[in-house]
Amino acid sequence: MPSLFLSMPGVSLSQSESWLFGLVAFAFVSSITPGPNNVLLAASGARFGITRTLSHASGIWTGMVTLLSLAVLGVGAVAAMAPALFNTLQVFAALALVMTAIGMVRERPADESHIEQQTARPWSFWQAVGFQYLNPKALMMAVTAAAMIPHGQSTGFGSAGIMIMTFMLVSMPCTWVWVMAGAGLRRALNSPTRKRTFNWITAVLLVATIPLSLAPLEVLS
Repeated sequence: MPSLFLSMPGVSLSQSESWLFGLVAFAFVSSITPGPNNVLLAASGARFGITRTLSHASGIWTGMVTLLSLAVLGVGAVAAMAPALFNTLQVFAALALVMTAIGMVRERPADESHIEQQTARPWSFWQAVGFQYLNPKALMMAVTAAAMIPHGQSTGFGSAGIMIMTFMLVSMPCTWVWVMAGAGLRRALNSPTRKRTFNWITAVLLVATIPLSLAPLEVLS
């Protein structure tokens, strides 16, 4: 790893270490804390299990990689030049979360409606990828991570690649913590009443993440 950082032009080893430490800390805090993605993954883990949530989780990671890549290319500047577009994306993100929450509370446990339960599906890979572009928290995370690249290295493939790889290596285990936490509740949700209660709690938490994840445009400029 030291030799990798030494190859970065204009960045000393101590600077690289500080950058890496800050990046790892930011990636961990932003990935492990509650947000739309984590609440949805926990709910999916509880409702569908780990295996059926894999596509959802993989879509989140893929979406974040593309967002990080776009952030390196200056998506924050684009957002700053088009505040109306960014605000519109925030509105669509909020509506998507509200509709998902409504779907959760309307879902009936299998004991009450077997047919309706069969229609419930975990998020697909592409649904999860697309949602990252509507998720203000994901956009803010990507732009902030890109801004942490040492000055003069924002267009370098080496430093950008290290940033994306580090961010994903840290964030992937964090997202799985939420999936496994949700999956651990599956056995406890052994009655229609408990399942309905869990759906309501999850829906409320999901809606509660909306104001927490709405990033002011100034953060991205």
